Amino acid sequence: MGTKTVLVNPPLWNAYAPHLAVPLLLGDLRARGYEATGYDLSIECIDWMLSAPALEELAQKAAARTAVGLEDEWARQRALLAAPAAIRGIQEAKERLRSLDTLHDPAAFPWARRTLRDALWLISGAFPGCTFDLVSNTSTYSAESTVQVLAAGGDSDGNPYRWAFDRMLDRDLFLDPSLGVVGVSMSADTQLIAGVTFLGMLREMRPDVHVVLGGNYATRLVDRWQQRHPLFDYVDTVVTGEGEGALAAVIDGLDAGERAGTDFREKIPGAVWDDNGILLRTPRQSVDISAATKPAYDALPLEKYLAPGPILPVFASRSCPWECAFCSIPFASNSFRQRSAAAVAEEVRQLRADYGSAYFMFVDEIMSLRTLRSVGEALSATSADVYWYGETRFAGGLDGELAGLLHASGCRRMNFGLESASQRVLDLMRKGTRIEDACENIMAMLEAGVPIHLFVIHGFPGETQEEAARTVAFAEAVRRLSVDRYGIAHTTWGGSPFVLDVHSPVGTQPEAFGVHIEPPAPLDDLSLSRNYRTDAGLSQQDSLRVAEDAAGSAGDTTVWFRAAGDPMAREIEEFTFLRACVGAPQPRAAAVPLFDWPPPEPDARLALASGVTFTRVPWPTTEADAEPAMALYHPAEDRFLQLNWAGHTDLRQLDGLSWRDLEAWLTDRECHYLGSGPGATAALLLRHGFLVPSRRQARPPAARLRAEIGTGTENRDGTQYVSNPVTGVTIRLRGAAVETWQGWQKGVAPASTDAPVTSALVRYGFLYREPVGSGRAQPRYLTQGQAV
Repeated sequence: MGTKTVLVNPPLWNAYAPHLAVPLLLGDLRARGYEATGYDLSIECIDWMLSAPALEELAQKAAARTAVGLEDEWARQRALLAAPAAIRGIQEAKERLRSLDTLHDPAAFPWARRTLRDALWLISGAFPGCTFDLVSNTSTYSAESTVQVLAAGGDSDGNPYRWAFDRMLDRDLFLDPSLGVVGVSMSADTQLIAGVTFLGMLREMRPDVHVVLGGNYATRLVDRWQQRHPLFDYVDTVVTGEGEGALAAVIDGLDAGERAGTDFREKIPGAVWDDNGILLRTPRQSVDISAATKPAYDALPLEKYLAPGPILPVFASRSCPWECAFCSIPFASNSFRQRSAAAVAEEVRQLRADYGSAYFMFVDEIMSLRTLRSVGEALSATSADVYWYGETRFAGGLDGELAGLLHASGCRRMNFGLESASQRVLDLMRKGTRIEDACENIMAMLEAGVPIHLFVIHGFPGETQEEAARTVAFAEAVRRLSVDRYGIAHTTWGGSPFVLDVHSPVGTQPEAFGVHIEPPAPLDDLSLSRNYRTDAGLSQQDSLRVAEDAAGSAGDTTVWFRAAGDPMAREIEEFTFLRACVGAPQPRAAAVPLFDWPPPEPDARLALASGVTFTRVPWPTTEADAEPAMALYHPAEDRFLQLNWAGHTDLRQLDGLSWRDLEAWLTDRECHYLGSGPGATAALLLRHGFLVPSRRQARPPAARLRAEIGTGTENRDGTQYVSNPVTGVTIRLRGAAVETWQGWQKGVAPASTDAPVTSALVRYGFLYREPVGSGRAQPRYLTQGQAV
């Protein structure tokens, strides 16, 4: 057929594995005889931005731009600090993340993730108010406002996607004279700003091309529009619901030239289009998925995704037969249907042969027990040597026999929607599950050797504080059970605060759930979620606090670790699955090493550590009292240090100074750390490796623990949080651990019964060992500045 089609997946989608939509529709079109190709603009854009040439240009952009407030200035300066290490290491970091061998290397994987984080910091710092973290990239433009989404499309200074598209978009693909249709799949709100930016550029390049928009998010968005929306300046047809068949009907209509009389779109299921300011619609139809064709992954750059494999998406069923109160899935995906398990297994076998990957994810909204059993049996029969994971729900019938079949078929992770460990709350959610079944299912899966993941919702309307806490304790107990009894380290759980979706039963029937919906802000016309008030239980604000406190919870332990502000701190789902497949251990929170203390011999020469960068920044927190400061970054040790410093001295002048001269040098330049004296600042520079001495004194026979300088504490709703600004580590203290830490801050050694807490404080860098009896006077910093 004469009309060529390009299918586009815009940013931001998963950077670790391909999306199924484009390959699935591409396979469908090719099977019908159409000329078509795919363009995963999401991974192409991410991979290009995460390259040395792009990062070099971004560093120049960050250095040249003006900040919009102190927080934005800190982000800009952090970008400049991280830039050299990011540019130097990004290519190797990507190669490591794409290698299965890296999962077994306890040093290579954290280094690669940290280098990726530095690169993302650099991208963020080049644009005002931007957080580019591969999860939900944000900028000064809101994806909830039509006005702002449209404004972002032309702003290369404020919109990172417009800046990138101007430089890396494959224009030849869209300037091809044979191109007649461009289909854009928009599955999530994270794709809206980038998607509209691309559509605006496409319309400028090719006003003659027929543009089709589809996807789950587009379906939910367009369904609410009663009048023509400015998006139709860029889009000719929106296909709501499922795209197989409908997209082919668009191409057929264009090829047939059915523009006289009736509009050809009247024959397209689920079509929405603008007719002189009026939106016309046709009814949606469910696709016969028994005739689904094999996804065409050949058009995608499989080598560019940031996880090994690649992990290829497949599906065995579509939609969900249940109607949980919090969920909008059934709204946008029509009726529940299942494919032939034999056809699914054969598709997996062929994909394994075509692309050489043994790793698959089932993207079904829900894999029913029937689907699990039939797919498990079919995969076992194919002997395709594959590994896979998917999502199901707790139900009677998922017993040891079925769990064993799943493991034998290659299942190495199963996601469950626990949501709550309270039966009362599950009933409020209309979940249709029993906590008794959940316990039996969990035991069956773990006994069969299948790691699990539990999804939790914090603060569903009507849930109490006690019920929310019980759910966190239950989820953490499952994780410990998996490790302690079954030796399975890859079981995980994660929670998020309840979000009121306008298409969910809570959104359409709020009174039935004791909810009062608040209207969105006047310009937030694209928002599909709402703020709300509840008649009972946790408020919306309470649910946010519960979710924050629960993140990374460590059950009955007293000290909990996290890397504060690190977008790479959490483990990615694809990597957890791959670790289970290859038997690699889960990454653990690494200890925070401190360099040997005492200081060097008095005449030992000092040198700035290799790779350390520094820049001037405003300080401390408000414009009114801001004064110059110097920020340092040590990429090899991942340490930040901000020094109050009125001068403009190049830190490289430290090279060649002796330890004896360092304190005087800092005094002359009024350089200090958080109000502490020059001796304390000098000690900190050495303890965290910013300065490297030529010789150290011999280690003394004894040492005493001291609280690290500059550690900040915060009490949130009775919970104590302690943060180290140099290492970026935050810990949460519970029970007697609070008194133990307070004792160390006052210089009082706690009782021996507090040894586990003390050990954790040392491990995470909140206590350091200072020698006693070394035969020389103690440095002045011990009695100056903060009490240590």
